[in-house]
Amino acid sequence: MTDHDNNGSRLVSVLEANNELEAITIQAFLESQGIEAAIRSRQIPMYDGIAKVWNPVWGYVMVMEEDREKAERLIVEYMDSCSNGEDYDYDEYLDEDMDL
Repeated sequence: MTDHDNNGSRLVSVLEANNELEAITIQAFLESQGIEAAIRSRQIPMYDGIAKVWNPVWGYVMVMEEDREKAERLIVEYMDSCSNGEDYDYDEYLDEDMDL
């Protein structure tokens, strides 16, 4: 998956992942729902501790721009189903304004 495809669509971030497991889980979930997704890590090999201090976000889950709304809705529904009734702070994780 590239930043742009042949018809000019671009990848946009739909989730700031705190760790690799969260990113992989959401990517797999979106793909199971028919949305092609990719992960863009912000980590630097061999400098894991330094990278986390510099940027506490592990990385981003990316989808094509035209899939953004559906992906965000699915992520909210998924997180609700995993929260056991606790309030989930979506603004902390959903990355509405970030286009990479």
